[in-house]
Amino acid sequence: MGGLGEGSDDTLTIGYVLPFSGVYSLLGESIVNGFELYVEENDGQLGGREVEVVRRDTEADTDQGVSVTRELLVDAGADALVGPVSSAVAIAMMQTVENESSGIWLNANAGDYRVVEQGCLEYHFRTSFNDWQTSAPLAPWVYENIADNVVLAYADYAFGQNSKEFFREAFEQAGGEVVGELGVPLGTDDFSPYLGELENSGAEAVYSFFAGSDAVNYITQFSDFGLDEEMIQTGSGFLLSEDTLPAQGAAALGKYSILHYTPTKENDRNQEFVQSYTDANDESPNVYACQGYDSAQALDAAANEADSTDPADLAPALSGMELDSPRGYFRFHPETNDPIQSMDIRQVAEGGEDSVENEVIDTIERPEFPTWGCSL
Repeated sequence: MGGLGEGSDDTLTIGYVLPFSGVYSLLGESIVNGFELYVEENDGQLGGREVEVVRRDTEADTDQGVSVTRELLVDAGADALVGPVSSAVAIAMMQTVENESSGIWLNANAGDYRVVEQGCLEYHFRTSFNDWQTSAPLAPWVYENIADNVVLAYADYAFGQNSKEFFREAFEQAGGEVVGELGVPLGTDDFSPYLGELENSGAEAVYSFFAGSDAVNYITQFSDFGLDEEMIQTGSGFLLSEDTLPAQGAAALGKYSILHYTPTKENDRNQEFVQSYTDANDESPNVYACQGYDSAQALDAAANEADSTDPADLAPALSGMELDSPRGYFRFHPETNDPIQSMDIRQVAEGGEDSVENEVIDTIERPEFPTWGCSL
């Protein structure tokens, strides 16, 4: 795989619109690793066609994201875009994708609901999640199993704000009480002032959205502060994920989260995927790798069904499609092209060789999410 595409129907040209530098580069590379694993399992082809790849670095920057999106669709003749990671980049890309209408957009991570609410694009298919799914379904579970009152702590930017609001709404609908909330700036190193406020809130549990280094700092300091003895930590799955658990270590033990993919999930499809991915990359897959893998799987099935690389033919093939995903059930919603999927409730437990890992303790089967006015 490699080189610039010619827009030929004999090949499928994939444009990676992903971060390959900066703090999100691990996520971008994981998506690529998952996508290319599926291609390798299919003899280097998708839809019976040779695959050509063009990589462009978004740098997780909105202006750069728009620039490389246009470059991939117009200059490189990409039949499909894979990415981005950042929701801000995805929202910035929408107008370009709509204007060009020359390629399928397989959104392999950016989960902001506004991509659907504001875009409702015929060629946009989310192979990842929306931020309602990684927050709201956890709320009634927490109310029924953990506590009837919570405090919210979240990274104070769009995705964190969306997540805490979706959780709040669902928790209050279930009968619970939100006693307070704390927005924390991105890139915070010292969480102690916020942890003091959590302690003083009197809440029995906390729901949090943090990711990456913020999640590592928050969880380790939460434990060091002694809050494990006073309240139960719950959150979005990105708070306690495969990219953060090694650094969080024992501080993560016992904490709960919700996510659509868990490497330890016991189904045959997932275990085959985990083994193949580990053999190819010398590490276990994370959620981003699964999203990349399913992006390739979806495109393969659509190109086979349509016998075409034209987005006008691929989009109807993808609409409502079911995939045999490592995550479990997966189907594109026929009105929004978001994924209909089940959500795992996980608790961090001890793994092998002094490691920690998420164990699935419950599954919320295919929660019905809003369509935000989109009807394709």
